[in-house]
Amino acid sequence: MKKVLFIIAMAVSMTQMNAQTEAGKYLDATSKYNNRPFVFSNRGETEAILKLNAAYNKMDVATCASLSANKVNLTDFDGNKEVMTQKDWEAYFAQYKSLNWEIHAIVPIRIKDTDPSSGVFVVATETRVSKDGTVWKKELNEFFMFNLDMKIDAISQYYQGVK
Repeated sequence: MKKVLFIIAMAVSMTQMNAQTEAGKYLDATSKYNNRPFVFSNRGETEAILKLNAAYNKMDVATCASLSANKVNLTDFDGNKEVMTQKDWEAYFAQYKSLNWEIHAIVPIRIKDTDPSSGVFVVATETRVSKDGTVWKKELNEFFMFNLDMKIDAISQYYQGVK
């Protein structure tokens, strides 16, 4: 009898739990998605960012290019906007002796009830050592957008200095 009561009590308590499946809001009055909440995305974005992270730190042009769309709209931490192509990875890496992008968090999201294009918030610390010996170290918040083909097609970066 105690087992039956315990099972009933567990079932009732589980039905009382309210798992949160959506949160926040997309607020753009000009968008058809205005006022829609965000949900977690799970199309492999986290794995793609981890793969990008390993390749970036190794300065692996081929792998970084394979994870990128033909054109990536990049807004860097100074607000500069540029379009990066897959071929630009080689010139980017050529500036550095070493790179260390240490990721602390990855949060993949998308707007509820939309196509599966998605975004990923990444919190990290990055250290870049230029060929001239200059060291650049920053705390980064980055937003990566994935297109329907699961290729990165946009990146926005924000940073603060590390003391």
